[in-house]
Amino acid sequence: MSVDVRGVDEVLAKLEEKFKPSKLAKIENEALRIAGRLMAVNLKNAVSSYRDTGKTVIEVTTGKPRLRGGVRTINVGWSGSGSGQRYRLVHLNEFGYTRYGKRYSPNGIGKIQKTFDSSRNAVKSLERHELEKLL
Repeated sequence: MSVDVRGVDEVLAKLEEKFKPSKLAKIENEALRIAGRLMAVNLKNAVSSYRDTGKTVIEVTTGKPRLRGGVRTINVGWSGSGSGQRYRLVHLNEFGYTRYGKRYSPNGIGKIQKTFDSSRNAVKSLERHELEKLL
């Protein structure tokens, strides 16, 4: 039996025919976890360029898959003992800052966005591949 599938939506449509909703949710969550781990590894590699103590790299984590607005999502971000302030440091490194009227552009400026843009297709294809295993 051969199935021609183009994208994630088509794969999900085929899986909806095959599995009941609760089983399908578990399958989607597992595919999201795997794709989230790939994104986390890529993000760790990107932020390692402006590492000082290494906590920005160490604290990169993936969240739990959640259903939001009818779409399953997973968060990749920072979590840990120092993460209450981590987003501020990451924001400064990602966008730069101004001090006393002078603009500072750190070495890591724009790295997170570049990583997200370059990893988007790889993450989607990995997610699709994980879902296609069950067809």
